[in-house]
Amino acid sequence: MMKSLEIRKGERMEVKRVFFSVLVAFLAVSSVSAAIDLSQADAYYLLDRPSDCKAELERLLRLAETAEERAQILWRLARVQVTLGDDLEKTDKDGRFSAYELGQEYAEASIDEEPTAMGYLWRASNIGRWGQTKGPLNSLSKAKPMLNDLRKVVDDFDCLDSSETWYVLASLYDQLPGKPISFGDSQRAISFARAAVDTIPADVIYPGTYQALAEMLWKRNWNKDRRIAEIMKKQQKWNSTDGTNFDRYCQYEGKEGPKQKPFYSSVALSEMTDRQEAIMLLLYAKAVYDSRSFHSRSDMRNMEEIDALTAQWYSDLASQSR
Repeated sequence: MMKSLEIRKGERMEVKRVFFSVLVAFLAVSSVSAAIDLSQADAYYLLDRPSDCKAELERLLRLAETAEERAQILWRLARVQVTLGDDLEKTDKDGRFSAYELGQEYAEASIDEEPTAMGYLWRASNIGRWGQTKGPLNSLSKAKPMLNDLRKVVDDFDCLDSSETWYVLASLYDQLPGKPISFGDSQRAISFARAAVDTIPADVIYPGTYQALAEMLWKRNWNKDRRIAEIMKKQQKWNSTDGTNFDRYCQYEGKEGPKQKPFYSSVALSEMTDRQEAIMLLLYAKAVYDSRSFHSRSDMRNMEEIDALTAQWYSDLASQSR
């Protein structure tokens, strides 16, 4: 009898152990399933519905319980502020300033909650848009903080596949005056713009990124021989640079040398001039745009500029050949 009771007692203890194990597992799963779901907000963003995206993010922010959740929501709020500011008329400078300043505040709040690459990227993006609205020469004091944020993204977080980061870096170096006034550098700008084009995600078009690189190449206007010589120099620096990711990507144009064949081209860099490649980039952006069924308002604005630019460049080339 005593032996039977001991067995049943042991069985009850085993049942309790199993029960508590199942309970712990259930609570863990419940905790994961209760985490903030950002998929709807991200879908709104990709579908170019910034107001709906912002409303969803604000709703989620009220529900967030952890610093990580708040950080993820807040950098997305910073991102959507760039779109909301861009959608305003260029003449509405006060409205744009307010939109980008709020975006900067969201990004800073995200960084305070938990530093992330995206927090620093979208703080820099909002500051950059604010500076473009103000004018580069009137916002030089903003340039160095932007650069510091972007260097954190590529160096501290080792984030090298963010097309947006490379685009902002390219724009920064392209639009700023050079030394001694500031640190603008057209060659670095082109390297960063090439990195931006090479890392465009498959689910977006980003015609403005192709346009940015095309305009820089059109302005540089190197012939084939000059391109080969200069890209070879950059290749040597790319291969010999032992510094940070940022230092190396300053030479990104030389990563694979002049024999590199860009994905948008049937010929190598050595077989075309800067201006031939510039037109090729615009034509490729147009082809990608035409192949997609959905176009954001930003895409449409960019394509209007690309169509006008393509017509102008063809006209310029025809005039030169007469």
